[in-house]
Order: sequence, then C-alpha cells, then structure tokens
Amino acid sequence: MGFFDKAKQFLGGKNMASVAITVIERQPAETATFPVTDSVLKGTMVITAQQECTLLATKYEVWLYIKKDDIDSPNLARAEKDPDPNVSYSDSCLKMPCDLKPGQVITQPWMVSEVDLAGILARNGFPDPNAATRDPRVRLVVKCIANVKGSPFDPSAEVTVRLAPT
Repeated sequence: MGFFDKAKQFLGGKNMASVAITVIERQPAETATFPVTDSVLKGTMVITAQQECTLLATKYEVWLYIKKDDIDSPNLARAEKDPDPNVSYSDSCLKMPCDLKPGQVITQPWMVSEVDLAGILARNGFPDPNAATRDPRVRLVVKCIANVKGSPFDPSAEVTVRLAPT
C-alpha cells in the first residue's frame, strides 16, 4: 500500500461517529450540578454513527480544572471505561465491540466512582471544598469518548458541570 493509500485510509476514519453527553446525575447535561463531596458521578452519552464503524469501547473522564496565575491546571479526578475487564455485564448491556450502521444511535449509561474532588481541592489550596463551589477559578469537566475502530481521532464530547455545596 502506497503513502497516499495509507493517508486516505487513516483520514477516512474522520467523522465516523459523534458523541453527545445528554444527562448528568439525572439532570440535563447543560445545566447539571454535582455536589463537591460526592464520590460517584453518573450520566448518559449518546453515540451516533455517521458511517459504518465498530465501537470498541467507551471511556468517561472527570476533570477538575483549577486556575492559578491565569493558567488552567487540569487534574484528572477519575476515569472509567466500558467494557471493564473486572465487571460482569448482564445480557441487557451493550456488548462491545459493536458494529454500527450509518444513523444508528446508541444510548450508553455510565458511572465513574471513587471521585475525590475534595482531596484534589485540598492539595490545591481549598481545605474547605464548599468554598470552591463559589470560586470562578474552579470548574468540573466531564468528558465522554467513543473508541471507534479505524478513527484517527476518537469522537468525544465534554460538558462543564457546576459544583454544588454539600
């Protein structure tokens, strides 16, 4: 296979699917809040196939950004993925890899546990996590990623979630 054929194959994976985060903690994602000391974050992502593709896995990341000296400092609070090799899935769960047809929509619930925002905040000068909920320098970002076979850039979506005091 020549260079141009390889480049065409590599770039051909672009826009194979799209991802949207629709629900965070049983709230619309755009307006969702999350208590700063909660340790489990749940939501729903929607994957829409733009062309035939294979969904290999999904990944969910929780980031806490803390601005210091006008620079956003990202802190990965926790990440999870499906399928998790340590979890037994029921027959009603989506089995991956999953072949998708153009226009097919997958609604995937997800959960990230052992989230320790209070610990990250304490290490960054916020001994009282509730104080960070009122600080504009602190923001919580949730990112959902679909690992699509053959796609050079896995489709993803992210949403900023407002921190709420406990």
